[in-house]
Amino acid sequence: MQSIGDILKSRIEAFNKDPVLAIKTVGKEYQKKYSKGIDFFILEINKDRRQEGLPELPYIAIRQKLIALKEIQDLRWFYGVCKKYSTTKDKEGNQNTFSKAFFGALK
Repeated sequence: MQSIGDILKSRIEAFNKDPVLAIKTVGKEYQKKYSKGIDFFILEINKDRRQEGLPELPYIAIRQKLIALKEIQDLRWFYGVCKKYSTTKDKEGNQNTFSKAFFGALK
């Protein structure tokens, strides 16, 4: 499994190698798909926050946390990691949450 640092390094190298292709990838349609990906994070995080009695977070707060993940594939990978973590239990036997994985990984 690649670390986030390795993924970001490869993205920077790709941009330096062919900036036209890199910019084309970040076009209008791509941004719409990327925003839909962030919506999945919003649903899971706000579901956890409602259960804990906390106020919901707006789109921009979650998007700012995900700013380093530029590719949709990276979002999918990270979503899968957080979702998988939410099915585990901690040392005390309490259920882990999607939010705990999300915010813990992006500190």
